[in-house]
Amino acid sequence: MSAATRAFLLLLVAATVALWRGAVGMPATLVVVGSPTGSPQMFDSGRIIDLPQEVPAAHASSIVGLRDGGVLVAWFAGTREGAADVTIEMARVNPEGDAERWTALRRTQLESLSHRAIRKLGNPVIWLDASGQLHLFVVSVSLGGWSGSAVNHLTSHNLGRDWSWGSRLILSPLLNLSTLVRTPPLQLAEGSIGLPCYHEFLHKRSRWVQLSADGRVLDSVPIYRAGDSLQPAVAALDEQRALAVMRAPSGGPRQVLAASTGNAGGSWHSLTPLDIPNPDSSVALLRLDDGALLMAANPLQSGRGVLQLFLSANGGGSWQAGRVVESGAGEYSYPALALGPGGVFHLSYTLDRTHIRLRTFDREWAEASAP
Repeated sequence: MSAATRAFLLLLVAATVALWRGAVGMPATLVVVGSPTGSPQMFDSGRIIDLPQEVPAAHASSIVGLRDGGVLVAWFAGTREGAADVTIEMARVNPEGDAERWTALRRTQLESLSHRAIRKLGNPVIWLDASGQLHLFVVSVSLGGWSGSAVNHLTSHNLGRDWSWGSRLILSPLLNLSTLVRTPPLQLAEGSIGLPCYHEFLHKRSRWVQLSADGRVLDSVPIYRAGDSLQPAVAALDEQRALAVMRAPSGGPRQVLAASTGNAGGSWHSLTPLDIPNPDSSVALLRLDDGALLMAANPLQSGRGVLQLFLSANGGGSWQAGRVVESGAGEYSYPALALGPGGVFHLSYTLDRTHIRLRTFDREWAEASAP
């Protein structure tokens, strides 16, 4: 290929991207969401509920707190991660701790809704908007492995019993590959949504994607520029400021990575890695009603045999070690956090890749340094 031809192709690609992006960088304002309104539930703090499971493997839960004091949990399950029989499972747990579980989405259902061949499913993220509509962002693969993935957006008006097709996120006009989600979005005041995403193809990169209310991509900007990062978890500090914490992939610093924005996600600045070890494992982040931050992480250099809570009273500037939720020879990974009414917190996580475990607790329990 001649130099002139290469230059022409590069110019064509640049023009295509510029035209596709169109009017992006829309001004935004973060909505700081507090606990759902409702009666606080009565429970023994630290209560454990293992969600029903009928297949060998379960992983990557996502959780939403409900006004009645219960929770809605989603995860993927099957014979193993990436298998053709993997489904998206959901459970509604009432305030008394009773769980009703159902299969929320099958691969064949997503094929019918999206009109695309689907080879495997993974990483469901559920989110309840202010109107009570449930959103599901779910990763699918048509060809290859997770590096060939895409994100699908569905909605439900009956808390996950039935789904309506929304859109397939288009983050590139050329090869729209290697987009995944792991953590919930944030509401923006203009009616749009800020969705933390990440790419795994060639380089591992965290991104902030601004979506319209109907799922169209309005903007996509990098979150962490100081190296590879994965699975950003984002919490709004106020209408313009937010903090992102991220999984540190193998080969980088074995610490929780961090970035911040001062313009509601329009641009992000890499921060010094936190003084919390990270063994290439997902972390969860939640803003509490008083402005404090709660994080769940595996604070180890390797392995996922400890799951611990951490709290920050200054927007992530410093962190206090809290409750050790689990420790031992097993795996306790991929935490997800949610607020409940009346100062109640919910934590779901993978137990030994076979079950999803749910913990319900209060602030005093979270802050205790003893297991």
